[in-house]
Amino acid sequence: MEIVSPKDSVRVKANKLVSWVNQNIQKRPVLSVPNALETLQRRLGDCNEHAVLLAALARASAIPAQVEAGAGVSRGTLLLSCLECPLCRGWMTADAVMNQLPADVTHIRLVRGMERQVDLMGAMG
Repeated sequence: MEIVSPKDSVRVKANKLVSWVNQNIQKRPVLSVPNALETLQRRLGDCNEHAVLLAALARASAIPAQVEAGAGVSRGTLLLSCLECPLCRGWMTADAVMNQLPADVTHIRLVRGMERQVDLMGAMG
């Protein structure tokens, strides 16, 4: 399976990856710790699985990526991926569930990194 081409720019790769995850992963709640390989095999998940898979695919495509957790203005707690973009000289948020790159202003980052999710869940109940 090839989603991106080595000749693609970082921005084109990022757009292709966000779109692919959005179109190929069913949006269904999953009660587990997200795992990129399992998500790729099962092809389903919520924002956790979408974010973890997108970050893994980005890294495999030579794009630095991190997972962020936060809140959406109308959607409650959410996870999204944060991709480093050399063109914008910093990090750009991506929401594969909503097919957004960059993620819109309804996304509010509270923590960065999977290990920090526990802190967030404790704070939000």
